[in-house]
Amino acid sequence: MTEDTLTVRFASPEALRDEFEKNIANRGVFVETEVAFEVRRPVMVEIVLDYLPGANPRSEPAPALTLEGEVVHVVPPEMAASGAKPGVAVQFDASATVLRERFEPLLGQAAAEAAPDVDNEGPGRRSAKRGAVRVPVRVMPMSRPPFEATSRDLSSTGILLSMKGNVLPVGEIVRVCLWHPSGLPSIEIDGKVVRQVPNKKGRIAAVAVAFDRNQVADPTIHGVLEALREAGHRSRLGGISGSLKDLGLANMLQMFGSSAPQGTVVVEHEGEQGWIAFADNQLLAAELGALTGKDALVAMLAWGDGLFEFEAAVDEGLRASATPAPLAAAVLDAVCTLDEAEQETSDAELDAAFGPDGGEPIATIPVEDTTKFEIDFEQVELSRASLDKTEDAILELARAGMSVAQFCDVIPEAPEAVRASVMGLVEMGVLVPR
Repeated sequence: MTEDTLTVRFASPEALRDEFEKNIANRGVFVETEVAFEVRRPVMVEIVLDYLPGANPRSEPAPALTLEGEVVHVVPPEMAASGAKPGVAVQFDASATVLRERFEPLLGQAAAEAAPDVDNEGPGRRSAKRGAVRVPVRVMPMSRPPFEATSRDLSSTGILLSMKGNVLPVGEIVRVCLWHPSGLPSIEIDGKVVRQVPNKKGRIAAVAVAFDRNQVADPTIHGVLEALREAGHRSRLGGISGSLKDLGLANMLQMFGSSAPQGTVVVEHEGEQGWIAFADNQLLAAELGALTGKDALVAMLAWGDGLFEFEAAVDEGLRASATPAPLAAAVLDAVCTLDEAEQETSDAELDAAFGPDGGEPIATIPVEDTTKFEIDFEQVELSRASLDKTEDAILELARAGMSVAQFCDVIPEAPEAVRASVMGLVEMGVLVPR
């Protein structure tokens, strides 16, 4: 194998079929390797089938197929610490039709019939396979002025659009303008809104538009749709996905920004979808529905949980039009703004709980001699510098599961002083009565 040749191995027919349907049929594949490659470098990809009967385990099996392609993006070894697999995403030179023909003998007739039919979509056939595609879209409804939206996914028969406030009703006739990823002239397709997608709070976060079937049969329109789907697929090859709970969005952005030259983080929470794009440690843009920039970033940081997907790619049009800002500073600014908003909320809650002069509580939390407590360890750390010896002793006893009466028996202070310290810790949020 030369330095310009990559090998993809398959241990079973099922593994080959799965990779074909997910990636190869979309003219791409991700190859794990720690060898350094440059984007746009031509390469050869060998398809090796280790499961073929009669294969000699002592000798290297011959490639079943050799395909030409080019590297479209790279996941460097440094990103392994972020959960990524180092390697390269390769786009094949051959068309989807040619790839299907070349793989058909390997897959078998049943698998070939199950492969995505990108050339013939129409009535009586199974629904078109969708792929995540996030591109700007101009929407021109019949009943209102045009507006800008962002796509979530795209097939040869329709598109799912995130709504930024201009919610379209089911049945609305629209015209959708899409731009070719290579910068070629745009296309316009007529369609109809067939479904609204609400978030968990009931707000319509997205709408599905079905394209006019006669128009999508046009070779020019069909070619742009396929190019957009392939571009979306390339950006996802070798990406990382998971839960926001594990690290938090702020830490994730800092981590990806320091280990990847560019990327887009797509986040989802209760039906809402937003994204943040960066390059060279510079924030390019952030969007969540009608929110953009810092406002969108603050809103997404406030989620706390949800799902994320990292793509080591950025829309070229966005990169050309963006006004970059340092990524670390933008994240810190958003975190500070979020903290200030949470503090204002906390202050408002205290005002509601205490009198207008900050005097006696309007409603106190019942704490009796038999009361036991949970400990909010985050509040402990925030209050650590102000805790005295009595309060430290109370925390140790609370951790052991003791009650207020037991605090008074063990701590060598007057019971009234111990109870006062307990109430102080409760009001600080350090102790939470069970």
